[in-house]
Amino acid sequence: MAKGKVRSYDEERGFGFIRSPEAPDDVFFHFKDVVGGEDGDFEGATVEFTLSEGERGPKASNVKVESRRTGAPAASSERRPPAGGNRPPSLREFRREVTEILLSVDGIGSAQIRQVRDYLSDYGLDRGFVVEDSRR
Repeated sequence: MAKGKVRSYDEERGFGFIRSPEAPDDVFFHFKDVVGGEDGDFEGATVEFTLSEGERGPKASNVKVESRRTGAPAASSERRPPAGGNRPPSLREFRREVTEILLSVDGIGSAQIRQVRDYLSDYGLDRGFVVEDSRR
């Protein structure tokens, strides 16, 4: 079984895409492939699924929701201001800092570093903590 995070979901049309380290491209899934017939907003959910090759690329079936997005974490009173003052860091700056932090963790490999860095980058972009344009 592959694991991933639902990158986008169109509730009206009943399909979405999962980002997974087991697939080179986003993985398509349809509501009918979700085990248990759960409905609602899947966006941001962590899922487990069977990965196969569909007519148009990677496809998920037997999709099981492991956890749903619960919102942004509570604000910390000890949060440091961004490195450049009041502006959020660029995606490039953020990814470099996250990589340096993860390199200090014993027993974590390059594949895990890339996976965690990608998930954290998506999280930061989705919430405006990081900006994509590095030219300011």
